[in-house]
Amino acid sequence: MKLILTLIGCIAAVSALPARFDGHQVLRTYPTSAEHVEKLVALGDTYDFWSTPKLNVPTDIRVDPVNNALLRQFLTKLGIKYEILIKDLQKRIYWESKSMGNSVNAAFDWTSYHSTTEIQNFLVDISAQHKDISEVITIGKSTEGRDLKLIRIGANGGTRKKAYFMDGGIHAREWISPAITTWFVNELLSNRNKYTALLNQVDFYILPVANVDGYEYTRSSSRMWRKTRSINSGSTCVGVDPNRNFDVEFGGPGTSSSPCSEIYKGEKAFSEPETKAIRDFVVSRGKTTADWKIYNAIHSYAQMILTPWGYTYDLPADYRKMRDLGDKAAAALKAVHGTQYKVGSVTEILSAGAGGSDDWAYGSGNFEYSYTIEVRDTGAYGFILPPQQIIPTAQETFQAVLTMANALI
Repeated sequence: MKLILTLIGCIAAVSALPARFDGHQVLRTYPTSAEHVEKLVALGDTYDFWSTPKLNVPTDIRVDPVNNALLRQFLTKLGIKYEILIKDLQKRIYWESKSMGNSVNAAFDWTSYHSTTEIQNFLVDISAQHKDISEVITIGKSTEGRDLKLIRIGANGGTRKKAYFMDGGIHAREWISPAITTWFVNELLSNRNKYTALLNQVDFYILPVANVDGYEYTRSSSRMWRKTRSINSGSTCVGVDPNRNFDVEFGGPGTSSSPCSEIYKGEKAFSEPETKAIRDFVVSRGKTTADWKIYNAIHSYAQMILTPWGYTYDLPADYRKMRDLGDKAAAALKAVHGTQYKVGSVTEILSAGAGGSDDWAYGSGNFEYSYTIEVRDTGAYGFILPPQQIIPTAQETFQAVLTMANALI
């Protein structure tokens, strides 16, 4: 009996170990025909696509050692050129964790990636120091019962003001998003005197970790996890892509009906408590104190400022207005560290992805402007952006945010 219990304990311990990605590579492919795109799209449920196939746009695919040769043969047969972008993903993950050190009991900083608890404690602590112009609000709970906390920053709380909403960390593996959104919070509050005029007229609502369950899963179990952690009826595959779960052309192009897909849309729009909480908060607050103007979804990676639409190649009625402000924001961003960003609609310069929070924000009529900001980099590190790049990424992206916010006043 003792031996059996020991074996059970060993099996449980092994199953609880974080997933490893030894020998996993990221291949950058170059589809140059409609057939290339079609064939790559057909592989969507088989491989982990780090970017969605689009004609004449590089497509990045993570492949494990077992299927590497098979994928390369497939690409060669079709005449799709490719190169190795990341040679060994596990080594990148190792150096990411190594450079972070141990953040337990350390002061909250931007030289490491932090847990949800650390991030939310930071929001509470800094808000307590600036309670005259900020408040932390719990807008709901995740599938696994974690709080969804955002912070409102702005003077004259409770009055109806122009309002700017930002979701971070909606895709779990994009760690740079929660990191830079908390930097924004710190900058606006710790240096509040620099932004007095802005905060008198604009309220910022910043949700650093929208996908709290998925984010924690990337820290404990699988660094490359993207989705939520909800149970899918009739399937052993877990989770929904929350950025395909919003209700504007739900289930359109760039989504999947397979629960095993990285872009699984869910059974219905707002099936996930995380996306529902964002919707309900925006709608209810808009009826009381918020005059919603700008929505930002902070993602990685691509270095792009994207407007709707994500479900069609048609452009929204206000595209020119949104594009002009996006161009100004990209110029302000570039002026900080010289980082170049592209500006355009989702389908124009990236690829289709219906059901995104940006499309919903604009298409629902709640917001006048809506943008997805895809921050660093363009693929050298991809989702494993070194912690040393948190601060420069935050500094430059914040200038884009300020440009958008100042346009409101």
